[in-house]
Amino acid sequence: MKSADAYLEKATEYEEAGLLDEAVRELKKALRATSDKGPVYLKLAEVYEAQRQMDDAVSAINKAIHLNPSDVEAREMLLDVLLELGSFDEAIRESNNLLRIHPRSLSALEVLSIAYLQKGMLDKALKVTNELITLDPSAPANHFKRAWLFQQKGDDGSAIAEFTRVLEMHPEDEMARDAQQAMDVLDSRQLRQIITLALEDYIFRAKLTRDAEAAALERGYVLSYSGMAALKQIKFDELPEVYSEWKQRYYH
Repeated sequence: MKSADAYLEKATEYEEAGLLDEAVRELKKALRATSDKGPVYLKLAEVYEAQRQMDDAVSAINKAIHLNPSDVEAREMLLDVLLELGSFDEAIRESNNLLRIHPRSLSALEVLSIAYLQKGMLDKALKVTNELITLDPSAPANHFKRAWLFQQKGDDGSAIAEFTRVLEMHPEDEMARDAQQAMDVLDSRQLRQIITLALEDYIFRAKLTRDAEAAALERGYVLSYSGMAALKQIKFDELPEVYSEWKQRYYH
């Protein structure tokens, strides 16, 4: 009988050649030839995943974990497959299992934040993202995720502040472009709200005329640098006298 290593080597050759059924056959032979089955199960899961036999992949990974519950690599592999399957409840459970073994696991926290987000649990997703930033504050992707979560929660000011931080960290071009586009959308929405409120509230309009930045901040609006520049260009004292017309219509 061949050694397990020989079967593994042959399986790798088959896998690289795209002969996945043959690779599975060799890996099953390797399982029978070795007592150290954990790594073979993981290799088998990898091939099953390539075949899109995801249930079989999960089963193989779980067998590896059963043999060695502290195997971080196996648990991280399981999390990736569960995410791909859209099994978010299981992903949450397994992420927490990994965190009990390895409390500073960035992989577990990443998957946990994604799973919470997919389930619409924004507060929990934000809490986990904050933990990610604490552990890895220099990663712009974590700040981008936090900005996006603030945006989904309707906290435009916090989202703007976090997207600005992303840009200051000089991420790769695509992330920088996405952050800028998101800020432009948030600025545009807030500027429309400010103008609408100024049309209805003459006191707010007067404050905007005197000091647009202070007046906007007083009402809880936080704009980007370019958004604030656009705000200061608006001539609020020339807006239509909608407030007066509205007052006359309903009170006289």
